Amino acid sequence: MAEPKNQTRLLHLPTEVIREILGWLPVKSLCRFRCVSNTWLSLISEPIFVNSHFNKALEHQHVFHQRRRVVIRDSWLCRLHTLNLDECLLNHTNVDNLGDDVVVVPTQLKRRRFTKFVLYANGLLLLKSYFVFYLLNPATKEHKIVPNPPQMYISSHWLYGFGFDVSTLDYKVVRGEFFQFDVGFSVYSLKTGSWRAISNRYPYESLQPGMQGRVLNGSIHWLVCRNCSNVPSMVLLCFGLADEEVQEIPLPPEFLVDFNIEDGKYYFLDIFQECLCVGRTDDFEFWVMKEYGLAKSWSKISISLPCSEGILSGFVKNNHHLLLDLPQHRLVMYNFEDGSSRNLSVGSSYKVDFVGCYLESLVSPNHYHMTDGEH
Repeated sequence: MAEPKNQTRLLHLPTEVIREILGWLPVKSLCRFRCVSNTWLSLISEPIFVNSHFNKALEHQHVFHQRRRVVIRDSWLCRLHTLNLDECLLNHTNVDNLGDDVVVVPTQLKRRRFTKFVLYANGLLLLKSYFVFYLLNPATKEHKIVPNPPQMYISSHWLYGFGFDVSTLDYKVVRGEFFQFDVGFSVYSLKTGSWRAISNRYPYESLQPGMQGRVLNGSIHWLVCRNCSNVPSMVLLCFGLADEEVQEIPLPPEFLVDFNIEDGKYYFLDIFQECLCVGRTDDFEFWVMKEYGLAKSWSKISISLPCSEGILSGFVKNNHHLLLDLPQHRLVMYNFEDGSSRNLSVGSSYKVDFVGCYLESLVSPNHYHMTDGEH
């Protein structure tokens, strides 16, 4: 039987045309298409293709909404789930059914109980289960256990951060360990698959247990205490992913007026509209640094929900921000312009205590070193 003409044309399409067509498809489809042939497997695994596929979501709004995912944690079972909230809001549906089809982790990790510790960069998540850390691509279901860093102790006095270093095209996990009078850092490189200790130590102490870093402007940020004076003061610490140097960013003086390390208050650091923001747990306001690094650009924003660590998810649509109302374990679409809000139902059996947002990608946590991160 003669081969259909349209099939013959498809088989003889130039590689660049096939690459361009595949670049618009979702990750789930591309994972299936890797089985078509060795040629397609090689093409879809190319670092250049992986990078261009991810960049399409940044460059085109409709692709961005197709690949953007919201990840939540259910505190009852310590399980993670993901959903396409853009699609749910477009169809005016509630997020009522979070079944096994939307569980983030692969089958071999489904019995793991994950903490609220979830950091993300370019489609990869850094997760914590007891004292084990995992790098996970929830779209491809690939995961990698991060080896223990040097001088690893079972202690709550540490800092963690995770980000993509554009200068070396490398994913880095940064860990800060507090000693008696200072803090030392070590960096895990996904390219090399190993940790490297930073020789310098810095005069800071822990503000509160398990502070998670926030990435902005190529740096990871934490709130810590400076201990080089008789009266400890809170500072915003900045660790550059490229130069691996530590600097301080000034905090708003009004925010520090009543600071006392022994008052038992919890403080949070987050990202709001591509700006650093800080606040106190249970307050109804937080501070936003509208121009990065500029002390006088801090501005106070009021909100009708109690603030908490992780209240901001990073998901914004039509001027509405997806927030986590932690005391009520509910998700809220909140408009900061007029204070209006809409509750999102996530099913009566779920008790949400974490929400975040990431873009799906093809980045492999297991084979990244084999490509040397070339993009």
